[in-house]
Amino acid sequence: MKTPPTLARRLGVAIAWMLVCAVLFIATASAGIDRLINLEIKSRIPPRLVHAIEQLDRNEVPSHADMLALLKTMSAEQTRAVVLSYAGVAVLSVLVIVVCVWLSGRIASRFAAPINAVAEGAKKIGAGDFSHRIVAPPKLTLELQSLVDGFNTQAEALESSERRMRFQSAAIAHELRTPLTVLNGYIQGALDGVFPRDDAQMRALLTQVNDLSRIIDDLRTVSLGSTGALALEVADCDLAEETLSVLHALAPQFAAAQMAVETDLQPALVRADPARVRQMLRAVLENARRYAAEGRRLSVRTFTQDGECVLQAADRGPGFPADHRAFEGFWRADLSRTRATGGSGLGLAVVKALADAHGGEVTIRNRRHGGAVVELRFLAREEAERLALPRSTRLPA
Repeated sequence: MKTPPTLARRLGVAIAWMLVCAVLFIATASAGIDRLINLEIKSRIPPRLVHAIEQLDRNEVPSHADMLALLKTMSAEQTRAVVLSYAGVAVLSVLVIVVCVWLSGRIASRFAAPINAVAEGAKKIGAGDFSHRIVAPPKLTLELQSLVDGFNTQAEALESSERRMRFQSAAIAHELRTPLTVLNGYIQGALDGVFPRDDAQMRALLTQVNDLSRIIDDLRTVSLGSTGALALEVADCDLAEETLSVLHALAPQFAAAQMAVETDLQPALVRADPARVRQMLRAVLENARRYAAEGRRLSVRTFTQDGECVLQAADRGPGFPADHRAFEGFWRADLSRTRATGGSGLGLAVVKALADAHGGEVTIRNRRHGGAVVELRFLAREEAERLALPRSTRLPA
């Protein structure tokens, strides 16, 4: 695609063409006016003097009497001819100025139209119409094209952000409604004497309260991570050891799901918050257990590669769809799943927020023969020490 010209180039070419056309027009029109003046003079003088003028044009010498009469006549007509010539040039100049002003206005309005469109669009965006887009007119300059494209890109981002905000607001309300409804029903039933006030009922209520607390904590983590205000207790930790401890804690759940966990845990020393690392590992592993149990196998590895420590969890489940939004809150690959069967949908969003807070990275890809691979990458401890990070500190993300 051909790069559009810059504004300076377009204006320079337009001004140059206007000047060239103005000079050529004035020069040509002035010559025409002088010819008209000569014809007008010839129409008012005797024929013999006209013949004398024609002789002079043919480089012939007229008679002495005709020459004296011609000089006398031309001396009398010279002042009038000069006045008419200057008047003609003045009229032409005024005409050229008017045309140039009109053309300048057209050029300015053409350049100003996209700017005015952006200004009007900004008002509509400010009024809440995030669907508004600017249709760029043809042959824009590079700067104006960039301005229009930048506006449309920002409008798309705002519209997408608004959609995500509405979806997350609805999702939060949905996720909180179930435990609150259960709590309300149990408490109301207990007050009415329908349900007995025993330990079993209290444990059921406590489960719902714990679900609420977990959702609120996950929302807080994602929110703090997105604003860069997540505090970390940074220290030395080994991804292999932390992974092993999380796997031991989750062993009963994997056994119940009939999933075999294969491990290859090589030492991988990092500078991170151990509690947050375990939280990330638990979320990744529980996500695999919930969504990839049909594959029956989960491979978990830790290793060091190119100055980074990597935790890799590979399953043999259905994998992620091509248009997945796994790092957005409350997104689920299977929309038929509920919080009870598929979690709150905040797990991988929390993982990404924590990875970003550590200066790390989380990636997702599908395996060629089925299944998904989730990788967590952190700076190796040696690399972190090379960057002069302190051994134990409290860092805001």
